[in-house]
Amino acid sequence: MHKIKYIWMGVLISTLFSSCLIRKEYNRTVEVDNDHLYRISNENVDKSENFGQIQWSDFFKDSLLNNYIQKSISNNYDVRIALENVEIAKSLFLQGKSVNLPSINGNVGAGYTQNSANTPVGSVFGNQQQYNVGVDVSWEADIWGKLKATTEASRMNLLTQEEVKKAIVSDLVSQVAYNYYRLIGYDKQKEILLKTIKSREESLEVTQALYESGELTLVAVKQTEALLYNSKVLLVEAEKNIEISENAISFLMGEAGQSIERDSIFNDQFDFQLDVGLPIQLLENRPDVKAAEYNLITAFENVNIAKANFYPSFRITASGGLQSIQVQDWFNPQSFLFNVLGQVTQPIWNQRQIKTNYEITQSQEKIALHNFEKQILLAGQEVSNSVLIIDKQEQKIINQEAECEAYRLAVQYSQDLLVSGSANYLEVVTARQNLLASELILVNNKLDKITELIRLYRALGGGWS
Repeated sequence: MHKIKYIWMGVLISTLFSSCLIRKEYNRTVEVDNDHLYRISNENVDKSENFGQIQWSDFFKDSLLNNYIQKSISNNYDVRIALENVEIAKSLFLQGKSVNLPSINGNVGAGYTQNSANTPVGSVFGNQQQYNVGVDVSWEADIWGKLKATTEASRMNLLTQEEVKKAIVSDLVSQVAYNYYRLIGYDKQKEILLKTIKSREESLEVTQALYESGELTLVAVKQTEALLYNSKVLLVEAEKNIEISENAISFLMGEAGQSIERDSIFNDQFDFQLDVGLPIQLLENRPDVKAAEYNLITAFENVNIAKANFYPSFRITASGGLQSIQVQDWFNPQSFLFNVLGQVTQPIWNQRQIKTNYEITQSQEKIALHNFEKQILLAGQEVSNSVLIIDKQEQKIINQEAECEAYRLAVQYSQDLLVSGSANYLEVVTARQNLLASELILVNNKLDKITELIRLYRALGGGWS
């Protein structure tokens, strides 16, 4: 008996020791290159500051825009769907935590058996009736860490869904801000076009008068008339874009299309330093990067589960209760029954299913790792591109403003020369057309800078808090 006892102790110790070797703890193996992930100048890198960590209510200073963002976060359907997915993940996590607990089922039953009188049982016992009430308990010992891995995988699924929700909110904030500033930009274009149309209507009257007096040809009249119609076409396009942007903001707020109140300024809303911080901060700031790592951890735990399936499972089942042939005898001590069973199940041959599943989970872990690395690289590229575009847009705006000023002077000079007879009307027409195109391009360039600032804010992980 002592030898058997020592044998069982040895088996138990070796089992517990081997279980430590089966389930592995996740350790991050991906390293972020702080020196090379961002392709930007060092003046934009601040180790302590990262403007992506600014709350959206502080990042956007326009009170009207902040109201639209808040309404969108509360009412947007994608956010609502994401919240429900989080609730589903919470339920699955609670279920995953319960796998370590025993399964308990209660039962109440009654039976009646009519035995044949021509059998030994029937001739002795006759007909039989039986009443029973009891409890069945089943518990699996987590020797190999399989149940712990299952719980951890369900927890990672919950964290993933929470990060997905944050990513949706971040994208939503960017979309609302993008369309809002587009609205202001289209208003600016509309304002320019209305002034241009009024000016060209006056020019057409003057041109017609000069034509009737014989000082200009009919070509000059038709050129002026064509420019007027061109301005009206551009005005229709601007008005169309205004309504489309209003519809987009309304949809993001979960409402039908409606008129959107907005400010008239869009080029002086962002007065903070463009500090992008260190690339390592992307692992904590960007929800999509965090979600990718949580997916990797889930795949890692699935490998642990698949590996544990190669080893025997230990299960204890017990049942107890009361059983009698009369209901009134239930509470008689002699009616009590109890049963305990310990069972060890070792897979031997299952048509290679366990090995195949293990190989699949290993490949899925590698895929999740590649996706995590890809997401980090993509995040770094987005930050680098946005910083580059913002810098180039600033240069373009400076040059575009100079171009507009040059065309304004060209229009003024050409009109003066036309009066004195030193220039033809084609020069005036060309100068006016170039001025209008240059002013519209300037508005677009300022809009593009605002848009890229919003993209950089999102690329750094801003917008969800």
